[in-house]
Amino acid sequence: MALTFLTNSEQTIDVVVTCDSEVKATDEQRSLYLKSGDLSDLGEVGESATRFTLKALSPSEREEAEVRAGAYSRSELGRMLWVESPSDQGEKARWHHALTDDERSAMSEYQAYLNRVYVEMLRSGLTHINGEEASVKQVDMIRPDSDRLTVVSELVLHIQRISLLGIEGK
Repeated sequence: MALTFLTNSEQTIDVVVTCDSEVKATDEQRSLYLKSGDLSDLGEVGESATRFTLKALSPSEREEAEVRAGAYSRSELGRMLWVESPSDQGEKARWHHALTDDERSAMSEYQAYLNRVYVEMLRSGLTHINGEEASVKQVDMIRPDSDRLTVVSELVLHIQRISLLGIEGK
């Protein structure tokens, strides 16, 4: 069969986040784990590491998350600029500095939309933290902010991976 089908959008996976102080791993191990979602690819994971249970999202659930985040009112100019922005940080800073005020505003609006999409994906895909029912509000209380941002990014990455590739991956 040439087409690939999501086997079950109720599939779940337990993950940890790489910023957890109970996770000891090299950069290479962290990178491999974020691609695979397989805990055996990660270095040492302590017994008290926080475990997040995530469920795969069906295409309609992913679309609903985007709509709740404002897909129909997002800035298309911002999306276009976001796609065109350079990947090199120094080059990106100079490129961003040269944008007009309207372009910067559009870019900012689009980044805010992406942040809302992440929150909505978590709202739909996060089921448990350490075996207890969980909500996005709990993730929002993680401090410091740098850890909270890492947690959100990594959890959404895992949700996207299992939603598109299944738990087994490619």
